[in-house]
Amino acid sequence: MSALPMTPRSRQFALLAGVIVVAGGLAGWWILTAGRAANEGFDITDEGYYLLSYRWWNSNPLALTGVQYLYGPVFEWLGYDIVRLRLFRLLTVVVVHLIFGYSFMRWLRGRRPGAAPTKLWELAGMAVILAAGGMCYSWLPQSPGYNDVVLLGALTLVSCVLWMATAVDRGRPVPFWVLVVAGLVIGAMVLAKWTSVVVIGLIVVAALVVLAGQGLRAVARGIGLALAGLAVAALVVQLFVVRLNVAVPGIMTVNRFIADTSYSPAALLHVYWSTGLNLLGRTLRDHGILLVAAAVAVIARWRWLRIAAGVLVLVAFALSVRRVVADGAAVGGSGHTSRYTVTLLAAVLVALVTAVAAVVAGRLRLTDRSVLSRENARGWVVLGLLVVLPMVQAFGTNNPLYTIGFNAFAAWAAVMIAVVTGIWATPIVARATVGIVAVASLVAVASIAYTGLFQYPYRSVGHTQLTAAASLPALKGLYVEPLAERNYSKLATELRAYLQPAGRPILAFDKMAGIVLMLQGKPLGEAWVAPKERSRTAAGIEEVCRNGPPWGASRPPIIILNRPISDVEVTALRACGLDFQADYTLLAPAKDTIKLQVYVPRAERAAQKP
Repeated sequence: MSALPMTPRSRQFALLAGVIVVAGGLAGWWILTAGRAANEGFDITDEGYYLLSYRWWNSNPLALTGVQYLYGPVFEWLGYDIVRLRLFRLLTVVVVHLIFGYSFMRWLRGRRPGAAPTKLWELAGMAVILAAGGMCYSWLPQSPGYNDVVLLGALTLVSCVLWMATAVDRGRPVPFWVLVVAGLVIGAMVLAKWTSVVVIGLIVVAALVVLAGQGLRAVARGIGLALAGLAVAALVVQLFVVRLNVAVPGIMTVNRFIADTSYSPAALLHVYWSTGLNLLGRTLRDHGILLVAAAVAVIARWRWLRIAAGVLVLVAFALSVRRVVADGAAVGGSGHTSRYTVTLLAAVLVALVTAVAAVVAGRLRLTDRSVLSRENARGWVVLGLLVVLPMVQAFGTNNPLYTIGFNAFAAWAAVMIAVVTGIWATPIVARATVGIVAVASLVAVASIAYTGLFQYPYRSVGHTQLTAAASLPALKGLYVEPLAERNYSKLATELRAYLQPAGRPILAFDKMAGIVLMLQGKPLGEAWVAPKERSRTAAGIEEVCRNGPPWGASRPPIIILNRPISDVEVTALRACGLDFQADYTLLAPAKDTIKLQVYVPRAERAAQKP
């Protein structure tokens, strides 16, 4: 008996089910990997800085940003358990991407009349966007930081805009809670990183354009409720977290310290522009043929031309895949950001080139007009917001924008969904090209996340070498390199007599905040100490001692150095009533303190000797 032919609806069902299985499997791959790696490795530099600031979030207001007031209470609630905090981050990443995915697909359904009348439509899109969320684990430390707040906050704000746009399209009032939530999120983002005002401003402009579809009264209502949400956020922080008259001056003080040493806006823009052009040039060099093939596939009207376009697409795709494999351009880790970004940008450009070609071809009547070419102004504003969101949310980093920007790849995954579902009037070759490239990009994301977590974790050895259970209480539950475990334990043993009770002030120069954390010490001044910012560190020490030393007479700070102390730091210590040469002595030769120079108060050292 021959099989019954598939109906259009059954084909839709099969396609959506296939997308859910593939994208869901890829999402599950990076999620399980992140969960498995949560108890592995520890970075004493950046991650150590985050965790040290969270550990003392309510007693050390000197900080570059206010992110410690968001994650600090959570870290405390989790019992200062690093593994739990990493899992908390994973939970927030998954939840926010699911919310964004649902909000986007809910909005897109109203703009795709031919969308399948089943919840599988929304589930398929959510699975794709969740799979793209694996880029949050491409190279950064596993513990959350201010970049997480900005990224997840931006996706949540865009979700609010999508709910607004959906309500406007359906002729309904925007739910008040959507506007209040937007205000709450804005408050959290500004507290975590003040440069987030750039992406906030962009999203607010898009929201105002969307609300304008219901008139000025709707705009005024939206502004009022968002401001109310912002006020609630400020009130909650003031009453239950930290007084703003304590937090804000501390943040402003540190930013004043670094004002003369940080990049100027003009210099940052130059870095962003030059590195961005370089990335674009490398992408066109490596995948230009695939982009040309995608454009040709759109205008392939005749059968012979469609066959030729299909062959060209297959050859170009094969060449691109070969290039990715040969260059290791789907491998994560901080050392590979300049390579894997080429792969993902190529996928996005395929979708954008196809979209532009479809719109132009439809208007020139080279092909039938697709749904995408009939998009209204509000729709283009939302899609344009998604296109620029990844790079804009990264603004403020001292690195090339793409190092942080591609972590928001989920926004570009949403754009690819909009394109592939909006060009059904174009030849099947064009639709298939975007679909195949989108799936390939999700495979690349899963690979990037897996290797970034297991093979090249942030400033750590790989998974197979992290075999020693950390014995120090601050690192409970973590597995680290055996040599690192021996070194950490040895240092703690040498200092045991000087560390009880916990909370002793410790100065660790440079980039060793994690050492202070594992010794259960407390930073003196700002938690971040970097070799290129000695004046910033010194200013923090002097600020803490402005009204006298903040420690008891018997507990001046322990000083740990991985290089000779400089005159800048010696002078800063004098502001605290400490004479480094007279008041300090080496605990032991550096060979006995893991090649670090550990200085303890001379009087205390004398009292410890038998």
